[in-house]
Amino acid sequence: MNAQQKTYTVFELNNKIKRVLEISFPDLIWVRGEITGFDKSKEKSYKHIYFQLQEKDPDKDQIISKVPTVIFNNDITQIWQKLQEANVATAFRDGMEVRVLCKVSVYPPYGEYRLIIKDIDPEFTLGKLARTREMIIQYLKNKGLLERNKKIPLPLVPQSIGLITQINSEGYNDFLSKLRESNLGFKVKFFNSSVQGKNVESEVCAALDYFNQQQDVDVVVITRGGGAKTDLSWFDNKKIAERIAFLEIPVLTGIGHKTDYTIVDMTAFSSEQTPSAVAAFLVDRVKNFLQNINELSVDIVYGTKNYLKSALQQLKEVKDQTGRESLLFLQRDKEKVERIQVYFSLYCQDFFKSIKDTINNYKSNINILDPVNTLQRGFSITKIEGETIKNIQKVKKGQNMVTTVSEGEIESRVNTTKVQ
Repeated sequence: MNAQQKTYTVFELNNKIKRVLEISFPDLIWVRGEITGFDKSKEKSYKHIYFQLQEKDPDKDQIISKVPTVIFNNDITQIWQKLQEANVATAFRDGMEVRVLCKVSVYPPYGEYRLIIKDIDPEFTLGKLARTREMIIQYLKNKGLLERNKKIPLPLVPQSIGLITQINSEGYNDFLSKLRESNLGFKVKFFNSSVQGKNVESEVCAALDYFNQQQDVDVVVITRGGGAKTDLSWFDNKKIAERIAFLEIPVLTGIGHKTDYTIVDMTAFSSEQTPSAVAAFLVDRVKNFLQNINELSVDIVYGTKNYLKSALQQLKEVKDQTGRESLLFLQRDKEKVERIQVYFSLYCQDFFKSIKDTINNYKSNINILDPVNTLQRGFSITKIEGETIKNIQKVKKGQNMVTTVSEGEIESRVNTTKVQ
């Protein structure tokens, strides 16, 4: 061991490494990576912002490298303003892809190698989001999933609503306030879910699965307040879009934006710009149904009145026409009726005279054939044992006979019979 060899203190070594790195990277350099370890809750409690940039293996989705970063207080306002002007975001978030202009440095007290961020390229972040978005859209198109939920019939009166949003958020309050104003008795089932951050995918998917199992939900509504492009990118999500496509219930979205159209909006049955607009859509649909019912009721009453009025008018016309035609008929056929009357009278006279003559003939014949009258003319009737003798061959000797003449009866006994 050489006693004369330089011995460094820890601080000297860290300073030496710092000079070597800074000499190797004398100028600012651009570095791209994914933000991780960003704690938004500490953003306002520190003067400076600390997080890491990481790189993942694209095939295995595993982290292959990390580097600590810092944004010093005097650069924060400039970077935030640049992001805001580009409509990217007003803050960083985990998972956000960025391209930053950095100074390579070492912090000697800790011997920590880090990047000091001086500027940012918003277009890189937007481009990365756009490329990812297009890949998802193309996937959904190829699978035929963009139109699937739109084919589910929307109920005429969607009053039972499954609401997916963050409790007490702007989107939550705006949506419910609009429904309450309508006084239409909407029933809302609420599922609390993140609308920003890494939990959006899992929580929204869980909410969709929950409502898909409910039997009394007419529509599912997903809402959130406004936000920048990167805030809304949480809803450019393939898994959420697939869940919506295969849902058995129509999905309405109001994700709080006027110009941007997320993939969730594309996949849903219908999308509106704001949570209030979604509520207004539902209110208008119910009101339109009630208005149609009222109009139909009015039409039915009005139509019935008109029908009855028309029917009564027709009856009056028929009555008047019948009276006129009856009068004309009677006037036109008066002589014919009179002739028929005379003919009928004569016919009746002849008919009754003929009947009278017939009766008289019958009476005359009856008188002629009356046995009493016959007996008066000298005829008699002889009976044996109550039977009139019509055949001498039936008369036997010794039988008693009763002979009836006009003045009375003669009883005798048969002694002999003689056939001529």
